[in-house]
Amino acid sequence: MANRMSEFTHDPVMADEIIAHLITNKNGNYIDLTAGLGGHLKAFSKHLNQQAKLYGVDKDSKAVSIAKENLQACHQKKYLYVAPYAAIDSLVEQFDDTEFDGVLLDLGISSMQIDDAERGFSFSKDGPLDMRFDEQSTETASDIINRKSEAELADIFFKYGEERQGRKIAKAIVIGRQKEMIQTTSQLTVIINQVIKPPYQTKSAARIFQALRIAVNHELEQLESVLPKIVTILKTGGRIAVLSYHSLEDRIVKRFFQKLQKGCTCPDNIIVCICGNEPQLKIITKKPELPSDSEIERNSRARSAKLRVAEKI
Repeated sequence: MANRMSEFTHDPVMADEIIAHLITNKNGNYIDLTAGLGGHLKAFSKHLNQQAKLYGVDKDSKAVSIAKENLQACHQKKYLYVAPYAAIDSLVEQFDDTEFDGVLLDLGISSMQIDDAERGFSFSKDGPLDMRFDEQSTETASDIINRKSEAELADIFFKYGEERQGRKIAKAIVIGRQKEMIQTTSQLTVIINQVIKPPYQTKSAARIFQALRIAVNHELEQLESVLPKIVTILKTGGRIAVLSYHSLEDRIVKRFFQKLQKGCTCPDNIIVCICGNEPQLKIITKKPELPSDSEIERNSRARSAKLRVAEKI
């Protein structure tokens, strides 16, 4: 068991910065809606009193199983659930606590998922073209690649990957799948590399794989759905921290925080507010905080992370 735990551990991204912003009550209730292997919760535990409670949610059942092992030594009460974070409104009905002092949303993909070739997240490892966070879901990346039209694929690559050569790649995929189904990561990577020439192949492959992962798991829709739900489960004075890793996610979080800080939704030409919407959040991080150079050197996967924090008022 010890070997298994040491094999599946990871360095939680920007843990010190998150703790500094999120933990305002050492006896409070804290929930990580993307618990993964439990790295952030384990870091929280060191700064909380025994009376505090730790909750974790993740739709990857394997990750939750390992998180339970990794958190055994934490002295607070711990509750871990297998579920998508967007279901927090119904999930919270099962909890002992329905309001929280801090909520974390880490939108990154874990090292365990990337390094497992069978999950199909990495273009540098040959494996099934899967990419599902929840292995109970039905649609895989292979399904999208082999069933979507050329126009639909190009739209996915541009919308979710911001890949400028998406149309050419989509066309090459459609031609390639007429010869044989595209079922592995290496098959897709070969097609991408036929369209994109060095030194741009790696970046384009990363964008295409990102776009497919987002499409398979409906990540942006899930994010837009969960943010208002998080506000409802925060105590007054409680804080929400979100770690994003690309501009699409960060833009959604930024605009949501700004909208709820402003409150009023009346058009600019209305002098006196008639909508009656009051501000619900106070933005704590005026600009997104970034990982330190030393953290990036220690953990390259933190390189693109951005942290935004807001407080419920």
